[in-house]
Amino acid sequence: MNKSDCKLRKVERLSSRTVIKDVFEHGEQLFLFPFKVFYRPNIYDYNRILISVPKKTHKKAITRNLLKRRIKEAYRQNPQKNGSNAKFDIIFIYISGTVSDFNQIQKKLNNVLGKIQENSTASDLAASSASD
Repeated sequence: MNKSDCKLRKVERLSSRTVIKDVFEHGEQLFLFPFKVFYRPNIYDYNRILISVPKKTHKKAITRNLLKRRIKEAYRQNPQKNGSNAKFDIIFIYISGTVSDFNQIQKKLNNVLGKIQENSTASDLAASSASD
C-alpha cells in the first residue's frame, strides 16, 4: 500500500475562507444525525471536505480531535467518494453530544454521501427536464 493512499491529500481539504463562506451561503444543506452537512458542486474532479466538531458540544480538544480523525478515516475508506461524475465541496459538522465509535460514523457517513449523490442526480434530472 502506498503511503499517499493512507491519508487525505491536501487538495482534498477545503481551506479557503471564501469557498467555505460560499458553501454555507449558496450550497445545499442536509441533516442526517449525527451530521449536519453543507455541500455545493465544484469544478474539480475530486471532492473537497472540511470536518468540524463544535467546541460547544465537545469541550475537550482530545475528543474533538478523536472524532475528526474517525470522520476523516471513514471518508478516506469510503468507496462512494469517487463514484459519481459530480464532485462537491462538502462541510461535515458533527452535532451529536456523544462520542460515536468508528463503525457507526462510517455507516452514517456512507448514508450522507449516498444522499448527496442522490440529491445531485435528482437536481440534474430536474434541471434537464426544465430545459427541455
